[in-house]
Amino acid sequence: MSDPNETPKGESEGKSRKRDVLDDLQARIEAAMEELRPKVKRALDELDARVDAAMEDVKPRVDEKMREAKPRVDQFMADIQPRMDEMLRRMQTKLEEFRRDLENRAGRSSPGAGDSPSDSADPPSA
Repeated sequence: MSDPNETPKGESEGKSRKRDVLDDLQARIEAAMEELRPKVKRALDELDARVDAAMEDVKPRVDEKMREAKPRVDQFMADIQPRMDEMLRRMQTKLEEFRRDLENRAGRSSPGAGDSPSDSADPPSA
């Protein structure tokens, strides 16, 4: 009597052959990758060297253009700074007006709001 869990001899040999073919294919792929690895490394090293050479070529021109532009950038900043300061001052003034308006509205809408601790902590501005 044969065991029902046992695979027939022909079926087992077929699986073994498939496994051998897959193992062979995997070995060939790995060998091809090992063969390519030095070529890829060499190509990347060459590309890296070309990029470095291009950067060395471009850097002096970029530095020169930056030196040429710096006085204009500095002048622009000097021209715009007073305008930015004035805009900031106006915005702070407007925010202060809004804050006072909100405090006044809150004081009118709630009875006894003048007795709140926050009013005694902030002296009135004149």
